[in-house]
Order: sequence, then C-alpha cells, then structure tokens
Amino acid sequence: MNLYFDCVIAGTGPAACACALVLKKAGVNVALVAKKSNKQPAFSVGESLPGAALPLLNRIGVTDLAELLAKVQFSRCTGNASAWGSDQWHKTDAIQNPQGGGWHIDRAAFNHALLNFTVSQGVTLLCSQVLAAEYKSCWHVTLKAKTDVLRCDYLIDGTGRASSLGKLIGRKKIHLDKQMAIVAWFESSDDDQEKMTRIKAVSDGWWYSARLPNKSAKGSPIRVVAKFMLPEQSKALNTPQAYLRQLNNSALLPVEFNVSQILSGPYFTDASVSKLDECSNNTLPFLAIGDAALSLDPLSSQGMFFALYSGIKAGEQIIEAKANQTNQFANYDKDINAVLNANQKARKHYYVSEHRFAESEYWQSRVL
Repeated sequence: MNLYFDCVIAGTGPAACACALVLKKAGVNVALVAKKSNKQPAFSVGESLPGAALPLLNRIGVTDLAELLAKVQFSRCTGNASAWGSDQWHKTDAIQNPQGGGWHIDRAAFNHALLNFTVSQGVTLLCSQVLAAEYKSCWHVTLKAKTDVLRCDYLIDGTGRASSLGKLIGRKKIHLDKQMAIVAWFESSDDDQEKMTRIKAVSDGWWYSARLPNKSAKGSPIRVVAKFMLPEQSKALNTPQAYLRQLNNSALLPVEFNVSQILSGPYFTDASVSKLDECSNNTLPFLAIGDAALSLDPLSSQGMFFALYSGIKAGEQIIEAKANQTNQFANYDKDINAVLNANQKARKHYYVSEHRFAESEYWQSRVL
C-alpha cells in the first residue's frame, strides 16, 4: 500500500481529532494513525472540561456536549473546594466564574465519541502504528506492516505524553519537574451528591477528587481520586491497602472507602511538566500537539483545554502554511511557549501559597 495524504496525524485523542477536523473543514486530505483498540477502556484520566472549552468545541463543529455524549456521561461542575494553605475548606462557586464551572465528563466515552464524530466528517482512520518517518521532498511514513508506506506533506505528533512520533524523528522530551499521579476509581455511596472538584494539600503532595457523571454497574456514583507526589515517594502506595490508608487518613472526603469499592486502579502515571524540545521544526513540516507538545501540571486542570486548543492552532498553522507554500511555524511555537509561561507562573504562585510544609521535599521541589 502506498497512500498520499496532505497531512498524517499520529494519535486519536482530543488534540488529534481537533486538528483533523479543522483541516478537513478546510479541504485538507488528512489521516489519523493509531493502533486498533479491541476494547474501549472503562475509565480514562482527565475528566475536567472547563467552560472555556466550549468555543473550541464549536470551532471543530460540535455545538454542544449533548451532540457527543449521553446525558448520563456529563454533568456540570458546581465549583471547587480546596484545603490549601489551611486545614479549612474554601469553596468557590461556579457562579463566580464568568465561563461557568465547566463539566465532569466520562472521559473514555468522550474520547470514543469524538473519534467517531471525526471519522463521520470524512477523516481517514488507519488502524496501525508508525514505525519510522523520513523526509525526502515529502514525508515517507512506514507503518507496522513493512509494505505499508504513507506519503504526506505534513506530519503531526498527537501521541500524548510519550511523544513517540517526535522521538522517532529525533526530538527530545524536556522534563521541567518530576511528579507522579496515583489514580483510582471508586464506587461511592448512594448519598454522594457533591459535584464540586476537591483538592487538599498534604505534607508529601496533594489529593484530588471529583464525582463522575456515570454510574457503576450497581447504579452507584463513581468517584475518581488521585494523589500527586514525587515519584520516589509514590512507591509507598504500591498496594490498594496502602493507597486506601493514606486516602482515608487525608480527610479529603467526608466518607471512607474500602478495597471492595475500588473499580479500577490504583494506577501510576507520569504527571510532570514536560515539553518537546521543538514543537515545530522550521526545516521540516512537523508539529506536535496536546501532551506530545506540552504536558501541564494537573493542578491547572487545563489538559483537555490545551489538547483542543493546540490541535486547532496546529491545524490553522498548516492551512496557512499550505496557502503560503512554506514550512514556517514560528507562530505556533510562540503560542505554545505563551501557554507554558502563563501556566508556570500561575503554578508557582499557587504552590508558593501553601507554606505549612516548608521542610517537605515535595513542596520544596514545587517552588524551585
């Protein structure tokens, strides 16, 4: 097989789909490439969708979340409750945010629905894996089957934190800090009705929790919980019992959980701030989007927003490059660096505001 596309995107997440939809609307022949998944995961990390993301969804042709998700797959976030800098809980109602509190979504269902929507708009989906990419007047992309070679003018990495396509062509991932997330999903009690996001600082990191819109097989509420801490210290949570012990002692929630309530996890996943050394390359028609370009601190709750934003920006840059017959993407790099700088500034300000644990290795690492 030897196929030609104007643009090939590795990945099928929100960033990849957003980019593909922008390009397709402009008449660009685009393909998504990703390994076929035989089973949709029950849960996926990243359930917060801020209100500011709605204009981005509109830009890619989605006027309302109800076009993608069933009513039971998304719910309004009513605000935030935080115990940060103090043991006292401080609540911020969503009404104080001009863009609203956003939504908690069934992330696995959202990813699946957005991909289906993207394909329905005429974007080609190739279920394979990129093994190599070489630029010779255009990109020659080798897929898993050795006889499968794609040719394209523009190549985009939307492979998430792994940045696997960028690494294939010689890009490097720069880690600006180190942090691990240990995530679990619980079947909560039937009286768990709180729709606020909760975060609480503790001596070796911080806890996060949100009630998801979907229900368990028994019809009970589902709650996601995550602990953020230094990788070397996270080893202490390598069993469900150890995780539950710390969670129940944290007073993050007004109820305690037991092992029988764990639906999935605990899972360990990288949560560091990291950036590809070059999100674009002015000598090659290559761009990275979403977490492949820039992974933000989860404290910002901007992962989904940035995925959509960067995918749209990359698509617009390629449309402009095609019109001008150039591979110059300087504006894209400026946009990505502006996001990083703004988030790093806000991140440091927020971490510095927690001063109860000055001797803690974790909190010292946050303000360097």
